Amino acid sequence: MTELAKKIENHLFGDISTDELSEKAFIIKKETFGTEITFSPKVFIPLTTMCQDSCGYCTFVKSPKDGGTYLNFDEVDIIAKVGDENDCYEALFTLGDKPEKKWKEAQSQLNDLGFSSTHEYLVENMKRINSKYRLFPHANPGLMEKKEILDLKKYSPSGGLMLETFSSNVTNPGRPHYKAKTKNITDRIKTIENAQEIKYPITTGLLLGITETKQELIDDIEQLILFSRKNKSIQEIILQNFRAKQNTLMKDSPEITNDLFLKVIATVRIFLPVHISLQVPPNLISSIDEYLISGINDLGGISPKTIDWVNPDHLWPDLKNLSNSIDNTNQTLIPRLPVYPNFINKQWLDEKMYEKVINVINVDGYPKIYEYAK
Repeated sequence: MTELAKKIENHLFGDISTDELSEKAFIIKKETFGTEITFSPKVFIPLTTMCQDSCGYCTFVKSPKDGGTYLNFDEVDIIAKVGDENDCYEALFTLGDKPEKKWKEAQSQLNDLGFSSTHEYLVENMKRINSKYRLFPHANPGLMEKKEILDLKKYSPSGGLMLETFSSNVTNPGRPHYKAKTKNITDRIKTIENAQEIKYPITTGLLLGITETKQELIDDIEQLILFSRKNKSIQEIILQNFRAKQNTLMKDSPEITNDLFLKVIATVRIFLPVHISLQVPPNLISSIDEYLISGINDLGGISPKTIDWVNPDHLWPDLKNLSNSIDNTNQTLIPRLPVYPNFINKQWLDEKMYEKVINVINVDGYPKIYEYAK
């Protein structure tokens, strides 16, 4: 076991209390990010619910016979217009990974829309929204080649790809990624390495609870830390707690405990490069209060109008109540764009995207005008 792994093990399973760990992580957070906690006001745009993968915890993906489909241009535009009218800045494109590779029906639908691939259709939708609205597209399309990232960079300031876990055990029969070949960790690492080469800000992270052993959890955190230290394109780490859903293979699987989750968050913050933001999704935890002083500086996307299509059973928190809870910790809730301030420069953003971003931000890199939270 490496020295880093030993330290992680001690933080998670040693004698250090959760409160002590959180306090240490919170100090690091305040030193780098001050007393602000950010969130991204967004709308979810589920461009397609079809996917070539089938994960053991997913309810988002549908086969063609179960209603899997693509949104058309008008449907995408309606959602974007609602977001624009309700003070959102992020248009989050959620979609399966290249479903046409598995489903002939997906290819047929794409052809009817006038496109040969999901990637081409995604790029065109991002282009339209970017030109028509103040919204900034941000997409999670799965694995991406360099050319695909270059296409996305023209019309979006950032993208996302969750690593989920570094463990290969999850691909075994009966495990959550058994029928998900794009979840191969080597391929996902390659995509984020492509993002670094292209200079495209990326959000990534872990899905905590889909592995089974303490050692896998230690390994996941160690590998995440080491990879984040090497890859300069990572702007944000999401620590997402697995939530069991009905009608899935993992419907009876245990969820990570509150105490262990807090220790994971604090441990990651302590060893993560300080410039990388750390997020937990607020709709997936039962009570936000302890997490506000755990080392996180971000609460991810929260939508005033659209559900969380990936976790539809879990509603977004009320922003006024959330803001009050944050005030009680002597911190302030503020909105952000899908690209973080330290990546807002011409090195990381396409020239036209940089101009659009500059027009809506203040000197700190956050939106100038924002009324929704009030």
